[in-house]
Amino acid sequence: MPPIVRAVYFSPTHTTETIVSDVANELATALSAETATVSLTLPNERLASVSCDAGDVLVLGFPVYAGRVPELVTSEIARMSSGGAQAVIIGMYGNRHYDDALLEAADALEERGFRIVAAGAFIGEHSMTAHVAAGRPDASDREAARSFGRSIALVIASGTAEAPAIAGNRPYKKRPEPADIRPLTTDDCTSCGICATVCPMGIIDHEDPRLVQAGCLRCNACVKRCPENAKHFESELTDKIVAMLETTCREPRKPELFL
Repeated sequence: MPPIVRAVYFSPTHTTETIVSDVANELATALSAETATVSLTLPNERLASVSCDAGDVLVLGFPVYAGRVPELVTSEIARMSSGGAQAVIIGMYGNRHYDDALLEAADALEERGFRIVAAGAFIGEHSMTAHVAAGRPDASDREAARSFGRSIALVIASGTAEAPAIAGNRPYKKRPEPADIRPLTTDDCTSCGICATVCPMGIIDHEDPRLVQAGCLRCNACVKRCPENAKHFESELTDKIVAMLETTCREPRKPELFL
């Protein structure tokens, strides 16, 4: 049975999906492997667990939230079956820092029996403000991702792949205290339901999108996808975070690769 490169991602605003797809497609082409794609973004896409075989390569991608792997993603990793497959980790962050997220993901995957062969931290437009890393991943980021995929393939094909030294610390950075902050809706809302459809937590009411249950990740999928710009966040905490980002995180960062 031919090997399969399995592109698996949680990507509410599609930036992670873009880079994971670029890496996985180049990797599969170079290895003459088949590809399979699994999105973990929406609730109905997370019904079945991810299962790999020994010859497969998992390319797992996620957005970095406050320097950590989203808890939703760690829960999905805990359900995965490795079959002894190799794994590549892609962390997408909004130009501040990825902190311990790559290392955390590597530890979680190794616990499931995956063999880590590479990891990369890429930059995407920050979900909370379009004024930080605007338009990224850009053409340069995507070419870096494709080149990374080809480099990974060479290492795998050589039979000398070893776990890379991935930046990060143990214990991991402490997660922020939970805060029940939900998106607000202006009178421009037409109740089209797009925000409810794209919400990864399924907490926006389809009939009345102004109604939002607890559990928001503040991924901003609803904000970015609303055709009327009717969704937004407004709180002391989110305003403080945006101000910090726009003040201190404007200098463009470059992808960091571990192979």
